[in-house]
Amino acid sequence: MSVLDLSGLASVLEDSPIGVSISRRRDGVIVFANHTFCELVGVPHSKVLGSTARGYYVDEQQRSAVIKHLVRNGSVDHAEVQFRRSDGIPFWTLLTIRESAYAGEPVNLAWVYDITERKTAEERLQLAAKVVETANEGIMITGADATIEAVNTAFTRITGFGPDEAIGRRPGFLKSGRHEPEFYREMWRSINETGQWQGEVWNRRKSGEVFIEWLSIASVRDASGHVSHMLGIFADITSRKEDEEQVWRQANFDALTGLPNRSLFLDRLSQAIKAARRDRTRFALLFIDLDGFKAVNDTFGHSIGDLLLQEAAARLLLAVRSSDTVARLSGDEFTVILHDIDGRDEVGVVASKMVTRLAENFDLDGHQANVKASIGIAIFPDDADDAAELVRLADRAMYGVKGSGKNNFGFHQLPERLVYPLDA
Repeated sequence: MSVLDLSGLASVLEDSPIGVSISRRRDGVIVFANHTFCELVGVPHSKVLGSTARGYYVDEQQRSAVIKHLVRNGSVDHAEVQFRRSDGIPFWTLLTIRESAYAGEPVNLAWVYDITERKTAEERLQLAAKVVETANEGIMITGADATIEAVNTAFTRITGFGPDEAIGRRPGFLKSGRHEPEFYREMWRSINETGQWQGEVWNRRKSGEVFIEWLSIASVRDASGHVSHMLGIFADITSRKEDEEQVWRQANFDALTGLPNRSLFLDRLSQAIKAARRDRTRFALLFIDLDGFKAVNDTFGHSIGDLLLQEAAARLLLAVRSSDTVARLSGDEFTVILHDIDGRDEVGVVASKMVTRLAENFDLDGHQANVKASIGIAIFPDDADDAAELVRLADRAMYGVKGSGKNNFGFHQLPERLVYPLDA
């Protein structure tokens, strides 16, 4: 046990940036304290002297643990202990205690170093780590060179790749091949210029399954302002996108034939008009009605009638280009938009093909059925330059064909002859 001579040490201890106190072992009364210790506990020097050391511990449990360790080992080395300031606020210290003698009796010499900021930082880091680990979103942290340094559990759950399979690699191993190089160049341009990017990305799981994620990327800078890390957070939105797609299809496509419904047809007609005006082109609108469909429904039932509509839709699709639109308005009424046409002769060839194909025998689950088609045609901008008028004129032309014997097609107000005879 050392013997303290404060006559030579007092000035050194007083100027120490570390809190120092000396307390009698028999009763714990403090007989010396430097100004740093007094500032730490928030008590004037005059009141610290004569007070007991136990009064500065945050609670009795902390004090008892320190005393037990001191009794057992004869000293305390760098123990993390909480003290309490005079205003009641606790703070963390790194505590070292040595047994000594002062003024002829045993004392405890204590060094108290405030580590509150460090402990707070550690707790924040631990909290951040816990948040990252328990987050539902996949998280990956890369270095400035985009090499993955850490991933969380959700990353593995979503992608199927464990930490040992991801760390040390670049995120490119997740690419699905759905995006062009320009997509990634634009992503990195945004990251380099703004420090962040977010958007939908198609990636591939370990199983090979492609999924859609909503990805947010942010750069992390060090104290000097240089990018030290990149943080990527993503959520699997595949199911949501599939649900949205299903809702959109239900709202825009006919459930029976899979063709665009009236709503989507009108939208595409509007888009066709805008494109034709912009590019100074023409397009044709065809209205198609199946003559004899009601008889099939009445004779064989609605299920066979549904098969007829499905087969009729397929035949119409075979008669047009992939860029054209075939839609089902309702019942046995269909429409077709033929884009970028040269003239009526070209449209007449397509319409004639439709009439011929629809007149061919239908084999519907063992039932033989026959229908005929009446097709009315209006041309943009020759006949009308707005959607409502085009629809009206094509519909009227279709009824003109019906009145002239059906199984044919006709143009709106064709100067020489309304109906083109197929047997001419």
